[in-house]
Amino acid sequence: MATSSSKKLSMTKQNELNTLVDSLIKSSFMKTPTINEQYAQYQEMYSVLERIRKLESELKLKTSNGKPRQANIESFCRWAKEHGCQFDGIKISEFSGFELGLEATRDFSAGEVFVTVPRKLIFSVTADSKIPDIMKDIPVMMVQNLSNLMLALLLIVERFQPNSVWKPYLDVLPDRYSTVLYFTPADMAELKGTSAFVPALNQCKNIARQYGFIKKFIQSKTALLKDNFTYDLYWFLSEDGVRMVNVPNVKIAR
Repeated sequence: MATSSSKKLSMTKQNELNTLVDSLIKSSFMKTPTINEQYAQYQEMYSVLERIRKLESELKLKTSNGKPRQANIESFCRWAKEHGCQFDGIKISEFSGFELGLEATRDFSAGEVFVTVPRKLIFSVTADSKIPDIMKDIPVMMVQNLSNLMLALLLIVERFQPNSVWKPYLDVLPDRYSTVLYFTPADMAELKGTSAFVPALNQCKNIARQYGFIKKFIQSKTALLKDNFTYDLYWFLSEDGVRMVNVPNVKIAR
């Protein structure tokens, strides 16, 4: 299970990190009227983030149980069933080039239900969560998708809870995604001339901006994030927003 790091940066390195975060925030708000200027901004921010990641790597945060995802499947399935999840005729398998997915072990009829997930097993930012208290200090202009940001912060908090009920779920999450946040400047340059280029640059800038703001103004205000917030952890868990679905808040009449 992930645990909080006891390793601290030296005062010199902490000051360097603070300066880099200030530089990142400043750069993220610079206006870039042309695509070439946007790409230059991306390159500059990428360079700053690489230095930030190098410094933060010295914190030695442990964010998994050290096992490959495949080794955690059995405990995840057992946990899901124990908490009311029902599934039949399927199993979690590894598919070459696609990592983990669901494999049918029998034929299904059209419209047949093969998975039922109780509401309590839907990872969400609930009304009693402490995350909304953190969010009140983040300006609206910093947030492109409030739900994604709140979910990412909650995932970070749960990663470092010693007895989190979500541990088996967190242990089967991917350790890498094939998205633009993993691109190098050379990779990003390959998108030039496509409709994906500008959205990709904007996504990287928005994630970097959010990280910088939380690092500078939010992290120190809450024990939930104080020792557990790094760029790598934030942008990796923000990627789990691709798994987000809208679940209606149904109230049962009595």
